[in-house]
Amino acid sequence: MTKVLVVCNAYPSDENIYQNGFIHRRVKSYQKKGFTVEVYYLKQTAHEEEEYNYHDVNVTMGNGTHYSQYIQAHREDYASYLIHFINPLMYYPIIEYVTNPKLVIWIHGYEAEAWHRRWFNFLASVEELKAIVDKATGYYKEQLEFMNALYKEQDVDITFIHVSQWFKDHIADVDGKFAPQNYEIIPNIIDSRIFNFKQKQREGKLKILSIRPYASHKYANDQIRDAILLLSKKTFFKELEFHIYGEGKLYAELTAPLVPFDNVHLHNTFLRQREISSLHKAFDVFLCPTRLDSQGVSMCEAMSSGLAVVATDISAIPEFVEHNVSGLLAKPESPESIAVQIERLYNEAELLKNISYHAALSIRRKASEEVVINKELKVILGG
Repeated sequence: MTKVLVVCNAYPSDENIYQNGFIHRRVKSYQKKGFTVEVYYLKQTAHEEEEYNYHDVNVTMGNGTHYSQYIQAHREDYASYLIHFINPLMYYPIIEYVTNPKLVIWIHGYEAEAWHRRWFNFLASVEELKAIVDKATGYYKEQLEFMNALYKEQDVDITFIHVSQWFKDHIADVDGKFAPQNYEIIPNIIDSRIFNFKQKQREGKLKILSIRPYASHKYANDQIRDAILLLSKKTFFKELEFHIYGEGKLYAELTAPLVPFDNVHLHNTFLRQREISSLHKAFDVFLCPTRLDSQGVSMCEAMSSGLAVVATDISAIPEFVEHNVSGLLAKPESPESIAVQIERLYNEAELLKNISYHAALSIRRKASEEVVINKELKVILGG
């Protein structure tokens, strides 16, 4: 039986069930395939090492010193090391203590990109901009130098996994200043059992849903607001029903202009996965514009449920949404274009129905659990 160690910067527990839940879903899938999987949660602020079990997964949590000691003590235990959100503290103990280790490294985003990629988050104040510029010469510089060395490593068996070709080609390779060839493109899992398909066709009002974080400008919630304001001038506006869910420091400010509309319902709250799935059943359209996404998991989950997504023709989104077939793509930074796509869905009943069907079909082909896990296990086993 193959035994592997997952190394990550956070993992769920009974007290915090949402920490990197997408890693836990992978672990449970590996277990179903017969793998023995253990997890090391490297928490740099931990004072003591502790062990816990979460849904039949054995997890060890500790700081960098604890982790190094753990790797040394278990250096012959694991066939592969599966690393998420890699940093030097995760990597070098394995290289120091394990003979000929096999590493599979997922590149998710911030650990492999330059500070300026998220420029839209630093415009609120001079203080925020100064803080990130200071960090640019510290953390970001050191992390990207580490990634460059990692990409060039020839003496260690490493395979990188990117969730999209766009992210590899346009962010990771560019910011890491090297294009390694030892990689696979495998998206994050979209669980079609939770986000099961329901065919959409308008009955009465066109029901439009948005569920987005409001802690960052990345999610372009300002564009959703502005698109609704543009649509409010249309004669059919009352035939649209919007529900805007979200939580974060920007929520009140961004949604304030929408308060007067009785067909726009504001929900300043956090939703659990099962709650999101239930909401999907009651709506026709999912609004998910963005300024930067390596995949767009919430968008893909909505597609799996059969919602017609209105997203942005930017970054990795077109790898997962074919315009006019499995979703609609608005122009970047264009509330006007978002409004146009919503108007099309209102006016064209067959467009909504066809997109609903093809969205669910296409995302299952690209990112169902079976598809993703089989690809990942092939990498882990070296086949």
